[in-house]
Amino acid sequence: MRTWKRLGIGLLMTTMLIGGGMASAQQGPAKEADPFQSLGLSTDQRNKLDAAQGELTKTFGKLRDKVVDSDTKLRKLLVDKKASDKEIDQAANQLLATQGEVLLAQVRFRKALRQILEQGQLTKLSQGNGK
Repeated sequence: MRTWKRLGIGLLMTTMLIGGGMASAQQGPAKEADPFQSLGLSTDQRNKLDAAQGELTKTFGKLRDKVVDSDTKLRKLLVDKKASDKEIDQAANQLLATQGEVLLAQVRFRKALRQILEQGQLTKLSQGNGK
């Protein structure tokens, strides 16, 4: 049962990750407002923030392919009567591990934010995307 719960969560996260990429591919890059624009960043803060965001984007790019591959493998195994439960569990665990890497990348970015921004800026950011 625990494996099915993790599998369900994994498939949901994968769908959200892939769906967002597909939507932006169809419509072009989204023109989102910069959540950091109204924080009054110094030039040094902006440079450090841009570097941290670049690293996060690079990491997400690498992990997206791993998530898609793991998800595809798992989906194929789930509809194959010849696949063993052990193979399915291994594929589910691989997908879960990759999703864990995504979470760790997000945490590293948030830690970098804590180092870059001042407390007032962090508070303002947490209260509505920098508004």
